[in-house]
Amino acid sequence: MKYKLQNTLIVTISLLFSNGIYSKENMKTCEKLLDNNQYQEALNQANNALKANKNDYKATFCHGQVNLKLNKNDDALNDFSKADKLAKDNIDHSMARLLQGITLKESKRLDEALGFFKDALLNTQTNMPFKRLYLNEMGEIYLLLNQSDNAAQALIEAYSLAANDNERASNLDRIAYAYAVSKNFSKAIEYELKANLAYDRAGLLGEYADSGINLATYYMEANDLTSAERTLIKFEKLARDNGGMYFLAKALYVESRYYKKKSDLALSQSKLDEAYKIANEIGAEDLKTLFKGN
Repeated sequence: MKYKLQNTLIVTISLLFSNGIYSKENMKTCEKLLDNNQYQEALNQANNALKANKNDYKATFCHGQVNLKLNKNDDALNDFSKADKLAKDNIDHSMARLLQGITLKESKRLDEALGFFKDALLNTQTNMPFKRLYLNEMGEIYLLLNQSDNAAQALIEAYSLAANDNERASNLDRIAYAYAVSKNFSKAIEYELKANLAYDRAGLLGEYADSGINLATYYMEANDLTSAERTLIKFEKLARDNGGMYFLAKALYVESRYYKKKSDLALSQSKLDEAYKIANEIGAEDLKTLFKGN
């Protein structure tokens, strides 16, 4: 069974801005440029600001973000370290430390990144959102280090700090994933069920569908084929009814694995062929890569 690690760099930064944790106007401009892959414009903006004031925190931070996006990790680490020294309040310090740790993780310096986040956690006072983000990153690093039990514990602690259904659902989903990696599928099912309900309450249809497909996968791995089939039928219908072609293709792929497990090879191949057809039509290269493991 193949599992995919989450791209926490994209998720973490977008959550900080969408939740209003960090909302200074020119930082949002930098983030918008980066979201649109306008790296040179973002770099020019940061460089111009630094020419005017070499100790500009926001420009230094933006410069680091560009370098990180361009995989210039050593330069990014220097930028975020400098930004940490220039920070004038706890939020600025916490942002700089978060990105320092993420940069270490992206550089595959996993033990160093883990130690960095542990220290940052000890030095974070009462800022619950950043404590949660640090714990999330620790959970992802533990997964990369093949320490899924430690990952689950870090993510459970992060879950206790979640402020809304969106955050709770995201944490529950990753806790389930950590248990699935360690093949504790009863726990994976328990937490994915909770995640699925939380995504539904939050009105996040795409995440709700993805979580439901994960849940079906965990049922299948636990040999609860009745629950797996019921869940797959439910989320295939949801995807068809709402035009969610990406999730329809993903559901069909898991159905292909389900029917293969039941030795119905003809139906398994039919489901896989339909999944491939949809993935080709929508240009979902990540799905096609996933399907190759069938």
